[in-house]
Formats: sequence, structure tokens, C-alpha cells
Amino acid sequence: MKVGNLAVDTSAVISLFRGQKEALEHFNQAQEVWMPVTVLGELYCGLRKCNNPEKERLKISELSERCLIVGVDEGTAIRYAEIYSNLEEKGTMIPLNDIWIAAFAVRHEISLLARDSHFERIDGLNLIAL
Repeated sequence: MKVGNLAVDTSAVISLFRGQKEALEHFNQAQEVWMPVTVLGELYCGLRKCNNPEKERLKISELSERCLIVGVDEGTAIRYAEIYSNLEEKGTMIPLNDIWIAAFAVRHEISLLARDSHFERIDGLNLIAL
């Protein structure tokens, strides 16, 4: 059964690549998987650390063809500023790229699939934790 659109964090994609059953189920149940361009950039940066970068590059390319790759728009930038300010005020900052990824999901009102627990600090984010 399809459950709607789903945004993915880099940690979720890595779980998928490693064959984690729960990640695969979420990917398969999503009506459409949305990948923020930030995630795509992080995946390509990670190729430098791989034993077989060409094999991993192919995985990334194949997955990106199955996903809707979405960039930053003004609405996402506004959400980014709100989330950043909120985390800074609370003293609970997370990596800046993850703020962009969360802002994307909040702006588009879709769930975010992630393995990183620091996403729980973000108000208004519908997190699906792996």
C-alpha cells in the first residue's frame, strides 16, 4: 500500500544501500520519494571514502533516477532560517546540511526518513526514524 510522499536523509539512503529491511520497506511504500539536492551532494561527497567508488556512483545514479530531486526555493530558505534560529536559541544545533534537509521536509509537509536522532530536535518535522 502506498503511503504518500517521503523525503529521505542521507542516513536513510545509506541504510537502503546496506540492505536494511526497514529502509527498503519505507522506500517501497512511498508514493514518491523526494531527495533534497543536499542529500545527493552528500552522497557524491561520500564516494571519496568508498573502496569501490564506481559501484557506489552507479547506485547513487540509479536511485536518483527513481527519486524526485528537489532544490531549494524561497519557502525552504525561510523554514531553514526558522529552524536554525530555534535550534540556536535552545542550544541544540545540528549539522547545517541536516537543517536544510529538515527545512525541505517541513516546507513541503512530507515525512522525513532518517537514521540520525538529532532530527527529533526540530519542531514541526514529521520524522520517521530508522
